[in-house]
Amino acid sequence: MYQQLLENKMSALSLKQLPQSASPVSQLQRWYMIVDGNQHRSDLCQLQPQFQASYMLSEALIPQLRLVAILIAAQRLGFDQPTPDIISEEADWFAARILVMGVRVFHLDITLIPMLKTANSRARSFAQKHNLPFTQAQMRMSLHASRPEQMLIIETQTQCKEDKGWIQNSQHFAHNLCLTEDTILAACNRP
Repeated sequence: MYQQLLENKMSALSLKQLPQSASPVSQLQRWYMIVDGNQHRSDLCQLQPQFQASYMLSEALIPQLRLVAILIAAQRLGFDQPTPDIISEEADWFAARILVMGVRVFHLDITLIPMLKTANSRARSFAQKHNLPFTQAQMRMSLHASRPEQMLIIETQTQCKEDKGWIQNSQHFAHNLCLTEDTILAACNRP
């Protein structure tokens, strides 16, 4: 009897330690995105033809990413100095992916933690300034062992039930599943 009381007490104690208002974790969808042309290294722009995966995207077919990356980078430019040859940097592109596509998880090498921290900071700042939604992205460590270097693995809350191939996936994502150019421009033109 004493053992039963002790077990009941332990069970009640462990239930108290659980968060009372824990919200359910949302399901994320994994995408394989070709980052063809948005990097500063031309050697990353040649996709290996043997690589195939479900739910592939092409970053070049989602023009909102380029728009937001450049707008984020432009905030650091000063009118009192010449415009540099390269305006945007890697963190600007990751910030744009966070805002435009709603990326919640990036599969990255651990050495990119500082860059992702900068990207989250820039995305948060841009979102606050322009009243856009923002959720911080996280990193899942990845060694890039089984995929080309120019392939970025991301996870979003956006759910797509049918894989239509990388061109149609990209066009569908750009038109239906992320921030539109009109929304971005309207947010940036607000006083």
